[in-house]
Amino acid sequence: MSTTFQPSRSRRWRSIAGATAAVVALSGLAACGSDTSGGGVDTANFQLGWFPNVEAMGPIVADDKGYFEDEGINVSLLPGGPEVTADAQIVSGNALMGTMSSEALADSVKAGAPLVAVGAIYQTSSSAIVTLADSGITEPKDLEGKRFGVSQTDMRVYEPFFKLTGVDADKVEMVSTGSDPASLMSGEVDAMSGTLANQPIAIQDQGVDTNEIRLADYSYNRWSNLLVVRQDSLEDPEERAAVRALLAAVTRGVQDSVENPDAAAQIVVDEYGEQVGLDLDQQRASAQVWADLAEEGTEDQGVVRLTEGGVSGQQKFFDSIGLEVNAADLFDLSVQAEEK
Repeated sequence: MSTTFQPSRSRRWRSIAGATAAVVALSGLAACGSDTSGGGVDTANFQLGWFPNVEAMGPIVADDKGYFEDEGINVSLLPGGPEVTADAQIVSGNALMGTMSSEALADSVKAGAPLVAVGAIYQTSSSAIVTLADSGITEPKDLEGKRFGVSQTDMRVYEPFFKLTGVDADKVEMVSTGSDPASLMSGEVDAMSGTLANQPIAIQDQGVDTNEIRLADYSYNRWSNLLVVRQDSLEDPEERAAVRALLAAVTRGVQDSVENPDAAAQIVVDEYGEQVGLDLDQQRASAQVWADLAEEGTEDQGVVRLTEGGVSGQQKFFDSIGLEVNAADLFDLSVQAEEK
């Protein structure tokens, strides 16, 4: 596999400077992740994985509709960004709960972070190989002899993925392009690593058709937007009750978003669109994708809820990318069993 690392020829969809300013405008961080001054946890911070957009529509809808208050807790949603990591916020106590991918959680726990997931919003991976519709690339094997744009962080994903799908990695030219689809649009690469709700929609918005090869369709399924807390939060009765309240409220928000993604997108844009620079049409299109992903794989147990079978599936994913962790140690199914 030949690898070419070069700066992305970015036509930035949103400047880092503007995005950082959005974090400052949106955050107003509370001094701590929860307040127990009244004999119980009645306020808490929830750390989003990135800037507010429809990927986070579950907790945003829950906040807008008063679901946290229904559960007896006042919640502040904290925006993420390039300088903010959910694991650090949770471990430090600045947030009681936050969202992470299963891979990020495993990395953090392996490094010693005392974290555990009590739910998972997206149990079908959004990861995809994105191509233009006329590229002739319809399956992983078609990448042989092609230039494939990928971020450095995704390199460890695609090496085992190629092995799993029978792709001769030596015949694929890996080009470091980041997440900006400009390199695909310009023909710099023939395909790129992307997210179903991101690059395809941005490209289609310019009138160009795309094709997506979903990694989950090849049994390569990384979960995202896990609901993560500190392990000791589950050992303290008051904090555990607060975690249970957050889990219940977010689950309601996700269910509402699945049932009406257009309405969820409207809520997100009304609340954050001006500060972050969200386009309603793009957010609606993305919301439909995220809604489908939130529902897929949870038909039996319901959205957000964990199953032993799902955890076993994440173990297979960790094994495939060489992450030596025990998935059973990363997920706690007991909290959801206590929901009202």
